Amino acid sequence: MDEHVEGSDEPVPTRYRGKLYLSEAYLTFASTTRNVHYQTVLPLYTVRRVERLTDRTHPYGIKVLNWHQATITLDLLVTKPQYEAFSALLTDHLRKQIKHMKMMKRFLATCASEALVNDKDAEAMDQLPGGLGLQFGFPGDARKLKDKSKMKLWKRFFHDHGRNLTISQTPRFGKLVRVGLPNRLRGEIWETCSGSIYLRFMNQGLYQQLLDDNKGKSSLSLEEIEKDLNRSLPEYSAYQSDQGIDSLRRVLSAYSWKDPELGYCQAMNIVTSAILIYMSEEQAFFTLSVLCDDMLPGYYSTSMYGALLDQIIFEHLLETTMPILHTHFKKRDIQLSVACLPWFLSLYINSMPLLLAFRVLDCFFMDGPKVLFQIGLAILKINGEALLQARDDGAFINILKNYFNHLQDPLYPDTDNVKAKHLTKFNELLLVAYREFGNVTDDKIRELRQTHQLKVVAGIESFTKRSALRNIDNAAGLTKDELGVIYDKFFNVLYYKHAKHPAAQGDAVAFERPDNTAAATTTRMDTNDFPLFFGSLASWAKTTQEDQEPDRERQRKVGDQFLARLFETFDTTKAGTISLQEAINGVASIAKGDLNAQIKLFFDLHDVDKDGQLNREEVVQFSETLLWIFRDMSDEDHLNSVSTFLHHAMEYSEAEKGTQDISLSKESLRMIILADEVLEAFFNHGFADSVKLAEKVVEKQRSLGRELVNNLLATGAKLANGRSPLPENISFANIPSPSVKSFWSTTSAASSPSNASIAGAAAPQASSPSSSSDANGDEIDDDLEEKDHQLFASDDEDDEAGGGDVLEEVEKLLQQYDDEDDDEFDDALDTA
Repeated sequence: MDEHVEGSDEPVPTRYRGKLYLSEAYLTFASTTRNVHYQTVLPLYTVRRVERLTDRTHPYGIKVLNWHQATITLDLLVTKPQYEAFSALLTDHLRKQIKHMKMMKRFLATCASEALVNDKDAEAMDQLPGGLGLQFGFPGDARKLKDKSKMKLWKRFFHDHGRNLTISQTPRFGKLVRVGLPNRLRGEIWETCSGSIYLRFMNQGLYQQLLDDNKGKSSLSLEEIEKDLNRSLPEYSAYQSDQGIDSLRRVLSAYSWKDPELGYCQAMNIVTSAILIYMSEEQAFFTLSVLCDDMLPGYYSTSMYGALLDQIIFEHLLETTMPILHTHFKKRDIQLSVACLPWFLSLYINSMPLLLAFRVLDCFFMDGPKVLFQIGLAILKINGEALLQARDDGAFINILKNYFNHLQDPLYPDTDNVKAKHLTKFNELLLVAYREFGNVTDDKIRELRQTHQLKVVAGIESFTKRSALRNIDNAAGLTKDELGVIYDKFFNVLYYKHAKHPAAQGDAVAFERPDNTAAATTTRMDTNDFPLFFGSLASWAKTTQEDQEPDRERQRKVGDQFLARLFETFDTTKAGTISLQEAINGVASIAKGDLNAQIKLFFDLHDVDKDGQLNREEVVQFSETLLWIFRDMSDEDHLNSVSTFLHHAMEYSEAEKGTQDISLSKESLRMIILADEVLEAFFNHGFADSVKLAEKVVEKQRSLGRELVNNLLATGAKLANGRSPLPENISFANIPSPSVKSFWSTTSAASSPSNASIAGAAAPQASSPSSSSDANGDEIDDDLEEKDHQLFASDDEDDEAGGGDVLEEVEKLLQQYDDEDDDEFDDALDTA
């Protein structure tokens, strides 16, 4: 990739070597050269012109001009047929995206970066959509934070490397983010890094539509939201006013309508109230969506399985990196999650001073969830000596609270070095997080999530199950294990039916994204589900392939009728559905019933007219039911017993003589059954024993999870593929077509005040090009097989391989500041 800025005396090309990916709506590039970290995403709707290059310099080249007048030259290392195929596919995709280009001007009018590059003054920028900070003030002193100097640095970066939808993330991008974002750009950079800017572009108007379409409606989620509104960052002035509270309410409500399955969960209010300080309501809505759906799946759900999973991973990382401290916690029975779970759920917003929490959010949106682990481990390491003296949870929490309260204290209060005086304990925290725990990578987190996910699934499922069974009013004589079997069978049927036929999402307007199958939310079973439930307990009630044969059609109808009547018996409230308690009562009445109870059950099920007698038709149905239950018996004894039963029913009929009808009382039925050894055994214990309340190991494993397994497996698949499940129109292709090795060259037109530079846009967080085979693998150098392990890497391309995404140790930082040519950058770093 070559990059140079037009207008300079000596254009210096920057050439990147890496992999190129093409999807229906995006062209993405990632450098594969070791220690050269460059990644960009180019939405095809931002492309103004494409040219094919076939000269000697670029035998298989393509030149792209994007919306901001940046010129990108692609040198594809492919064969001629592959080049032709790629060009044709790119042309086809570009045609399909032209329709979206008409939305560009309106969308860019909402971006502060556009106003900054076009030299709009502060007053004009403040007229653009923005966060509550525009009216209620941003946390911190803008002068001390060098906000103006940072704005100048970002303006230069936008000129050199694009902005908003066409930004490229370079090593300098990472450095600018880590020193702290300027107030007016923070919201836009957050949505750019997270990828929510793409959702906002493709779904313009959706936020307001959700509010309008659901105006005046009520829901359980809205009630929960109201409870938490006044608990959301009450120290910030906006949330002491109706305006701030109303803004927060609208964003949370819109999300609950967008995703009614999830609705609202605690801690969403904390995160949303924080990002609303720097983001407009629409920006915050889409960013919240990316947080809940992509970056932190399962964090904000009723089970919080995502957060609990990451707590297990966090403890594992502590054990591997600080084994002495981990052993001390185990010895003293100090629960790590007592303090650390709130860190992850609130993204440290509730733990440290607000201004510093926003600095953590800067890094989080840029580098992804791994930052939560890196910061947490750094906190424990810095306080390691003190924590080794803690003897209980209380002391553990007090040490960390005291540390957070002094994060803004000088790191070197007695130093004579002017620059060192600006360094605080928070700078030390970032230093340790990036330097000492830079090996906590996205790949490692993905691997650990896959390793530990079933552990947390089993733990949460076990807790949920125990809680549900504890609340059962009547165990009906069943043991704890037997109740557990019924619980598993009952909810397995509900879950898998729902997974196959997911409920409609109500009237909410959905994103252009493939929805994951949601978990079943109902806790009652209807008559259609009942045969599956009872069939999982009794083999004779299960429909087999043989039962589908034409010659068994009559038997199949008899079985359906019997199970329908059995369901009505279980449904004691006549609601048309049964609860877990009713299922337990019904199953227990069979499994624990004696001979008389079973005879009564069968008599009542077949006494359709409820006159206390079985007539001819009802007796025939009774015998047909027995034949259906006995259909898979290999001996003829059961068939003969049914035949004898019919004969005796005629013989002992209590109907008036001379009539053709049969009238059989319950007492007569009992006498007939006792007269037959096979039927007596069936009603005495056979029918009860056929209901199996002991589960095989395989079935126990299969029962784990429901909601959790569904979501975790979906999330695991996303993470394993290195992709974020963004809407189809903004995601990387599942199988990039084609994926080619290439050189990426860019040129920007800096001479025009409205022009930015090189193409591309920030890659959606937690996304990376999916792996694929090389288009010309035999001709590619070995060094191209190196993969990017971090989305944004070291501050400088010549950093040591182990340095990664780090801030150098304090002494090196000071030296770096002294050697920095850019005075404005020097000033900005003083506040880092």
